[in-house]
Amino acid sequence: MARKSSTEKGKELEDMIELLARKYGWRVEKRKKYGDRIVDLLIHRKGIAFVVQCKNTEKATPRDVTQAKRDFDEFVRFLIEEKLGMIIRPILVSNGFSEGAERRARSYGVMLYSVDELEDMLSFSKRRKSR
Repeated sequence: MARKSSTEKGKELEDMIELLARKYGWRVEKRKKYGDRIVDLLIHRKGIAFVVQCKNTEKATPRDVTQAKRDFDEFVRFLIEEKLGMIIRPILVSNGFSEGAERRARSYGVMLYSVDELEDMLSFSKRRKSR
């Protein structure tokens, strides 16, 4: 008997969770693309939503947690930017930044500003709107 791949086992878990959620009246969207990522399950009802990453393994790893967080972040970005038409970006303000902080910020898409740089950016935005 052939062993199931991790993808096949994950889909089995998705199917099980879908049935469970529907049993209790939740709406379920499976394997749908939001922005740049495919969410395993979106479970929602009455103003509550869960972005669910399924890993049918003995133990989830830190990498699995990171994947769940990235799926959630991309879903939120998609809702805000694509559905509401707003631009949203994380910003870290400090007096200076280590090389490690700069590398991590690039990989996470975090914008780094000093107070003066942030003020320049904010005042430029106001000047453009008042024209």
